[in-house]
Amino acid sequence: MNRSRLLAAAVFPLLLLSACTTKTVRRETVIGRETMEVVMPTGSIVEHPVHGREVWFAIGAMNGEAPVNANGMVQSHVFDDGTSLATITLNIHEAPKGSRYVGWLSQPSSSQRVRLDVLQNPLRDVRHAATVEIGKDVRAYTEAIVTLERQSGPSETDPIQATGTLKERQR
Repeated sequence: MNRSRLLAAAVFPLLLLSACTTKTVRRETVIGRETMEVVMPTGSIVEHPVHGREVWFAIGAMNGEAPVNANGMVQSHVFDDGTSLATITLNIHEAPKGSRYVGWLSQPSSSQRVRLDVLQNPLRDVRHAATVEIGKDVRAYTEAIVTLERQSGPSETDPIQATGTLKERQR
């Protein structure tokens, strides 16, 4: 009996001490919210709330140009009013300091390109994306390109980091 009392007397204070630890709670303040509009089909009809019915849709995979490791997708919509919407999402390492990734659509076998936008990377990881509304029909622009551009602006020598080909899909 003395042993069990001795054991209880030794263990009880340890249990009390373990219950006295402090717990830190981290609180974060929401500084804003970001929303992204995505054109989604409702039934068999795809309709943009501003630009009307979708008349053309294409999608394709993006891959890094050696030795760049990258993957992602590109998609493009054309609507009744002639407006287009293009999106590039790309998993690629962060751009080196003083540079950024820029998305383009280009015509096959041509030097004609439509600049989309700088690919955004809000979480500072490999996920990059750009969605752009274009005021013209881009059905002829079926190649997607991502270049590495200096912060000072585009150059004809900006290296191509990733490419993809848009393929029309019936919806």
